[in-house]
Amino acid sequence: MQLLPFGTRAVGVLTLAAAAALLAPGAALAATPSPTTGTATTTTASPTGSSAPTTSGTGTASPTTSGSTATGTPSPTGTTTSGTPTASATSGTTAPRTSTNATAPKVAATTSAADPQVPFGGGTAPKGLLPGGTSAQAGYAAGFMVRTLAARGHHYNYPGSTFFDGGNTIDAVLGLDGAGLGSTEAGSAFAYLTSNVGGYIGTDYSSLYAGPTGKALLAVVAQGGNPRDVGPTHLDLLAELGKSLGAAEPGRYSDLPVTGCGYSPCDYSNTIGQALDVIGVGRATGTVPQSAADYLLAQQCADGGFRGDLAAAGGACTSDVDATAFATQAVIGLLGASDPAVTKALSFLAARQAANGGFLNGDGQYNANTAGVAAQAFAAGGRTVELARAQQFLASLQLDCTATAALRGGIAFTAADRATLTKTPGTTAALDRALRATPQATLGLAGGDLLTVTSDGASTAAPAPSCLVAPSTSTSSSTTTAPAGSPPATTTAAPAPVAPAAASATPGSLAFTGADVAATAVLGLLLLLGGIAAIVLARRKGAHA
Repeated sequence: MQLLPFGTRAVGVLTLAAAAALLAPGAALAATPSPTTGTATTTTASPTGSSAPTTSGTGTASPTTSGSTATGTPSPTGTTTSGTPTASATSGTTAPRTSTNATAPKVAATTSAADPQVPFGGGTAPKGLLPGGTSAQAGYAAGFMVRTLAARGHHYNYPGSTFFDGGNTIDAVLGLDGAGLGSTEAGSAFAYLTSNVGGYIGTDYSSLYAGPTGKALLAVVAQGGNPRDVGPTHLDLLAELGKSLGAAEPGRYSDLPVTGCGYSPCDYSNTIGQALDVIGVGRATGTVPQSAADYLLAQQCADGGFRGDLAAAGGACTSDVDATAFATQAVIGLLGASDPAVTKALSFLAARQAANGGFLNGDGQYNANTAGVAAQAFAAGGRTVELARAQQFLASLQLDCTATAALRGGIAFTAADRATLTKTPGTTAALDRALRATPQATLGLAGGDLLTVTSDGASTAAPAPSCLVAPSTSTSSSTTTAPAGSPPATTTAAPAPVAPAAASATPGSLAFTGADVAATAVLGLLLLLGGIAAIVLARRKGAHA
């Protein structure tokens, strides 16, 4: 049966109408933006420049002051310094500097505008890197500390033991304070510290460990406590430190007793401990004994770095990156960031910063602890470029959406540890190192330093990253060994975590759940083409019948 010309045109017109009916709603739906919900964490900067006594303590069971790696007892032998500047004050005390950026945010603006999912831009970050820039990354690290502290009775122990690690616990409290998060857990950890402070600083054993005492004093100051009334025995930390000053040599905060303790040596005090003592006393009282300030400055070597082991001026002097990072913060408190001694120290650190933003420790490892304390020194000294590079390195070690949920936000000690924990989360040694690395790294990620860190204004929030997950297609009942002390899993077969989609500019945005317009549009397009063809055919038949 042959269609008449008029009938063919009618079919074409009807076909075009149907196509328009299908295409119009599809176009309208496609133009409707999908709803998004931003989940980026914002961190409120803690006030800086506070000189009011604040509490936060750190306890250690050994007369040592650990730096960034805390892998051994400091050697009692020391080297001597040369070319060391001395404090110019003539009074018996040196007043610490007053922060000039009390209202400035402590977190460096280092997020790349080119791709909000990749901090610092350049595409060099590991796959799955937690989004949001250094502020959000510090928040995720804070969440990791909150979870692990709570699971361990609000404190950390020495690896492989049941002995309270006061120094690491204090670092965690200061890290939470620096991030401005987890205030409830920080308070619980601080309460545990103060209840056990005598064991940490040695007074329970008729001794005194100078470095831990200064660190405990710093913690008390940061937490807003009374440094003259700490713990169940109402310890006066300032008085205890006063007893140790000059016991071994003028200006040196030394472990007590200096001799006659039953083993040799009795005094393990070092440059890191001297720096912590200076910072703690300075923040608690507003002044530092001139002899203590001069003695710390005498530890600076000709290259601008500070030696690790204390010694009187003169003789050889070998600089140590970790000791320099702590001492630099103390000297900034004494003399200000523009003093030549500070400039030399910061230049020493900058010269030893690798292209990846990290620093080598004595074992030849680029690690989170050294980078964390160096970042604190850069923050205190206003070296924003070097700070951003150190923060980038720290972010590269953060356990992200490719790791098990219990570990996300934690910061591995090294890149090798990060790979191990991502693949095998129950590896005890690597987890222990992450528990020690994360606190110091968090304060650096937050752009904070020991001179200004405070619990003031901190919130109770403990952010956990929201990671998109792929649907599970396996019914396997295999299980993964969770790290000791991790919260119990809520499911027995969790989907494998994957990184957030790179095309999403808003972390945590909701997926669009409306109609699928693709099929509708294709059908409409086919009808449109059929209608046009029918009309053309009708025209041809009408002209040549």
